[in-house]
Amino acid sequence: MTSRNRPVLDKLLTALSDPTRRVLFEAIAAHPGVTTTELTDGAATVTRWAVMKHLAVLRDAGLIQTMATGRLRRHYAEKATLASLRGWLSQIGT
Repeated sequence: MTSRNRPVLDKLLTALSDPTRRVLFEAIAAHPGVTTTELTDGAATVTRWAVMKHLAVLRDAGLIQTMATGRLRRHYAEKATLASLRGWLSQIGT
């Protein structure tokens, strides 16, 4: 990984360092098109507002894409971002 790509990797790893965001990301990856409401209903101890803030961090890191369908927001995992993470891990020998 070049030094030019380090800020992208830092943002990605920071986003995944939070356990709540990892749970949300796993749910999105397992259920493409899941809505914010569905994610909120599945997060018993987290408010809707907190879920929306976590989704913003995941989106900013390039881990998810959000698409509006009427009043619903559907979320999808960005596989290309994960491929860059896999590339970095293989580069360091993991």
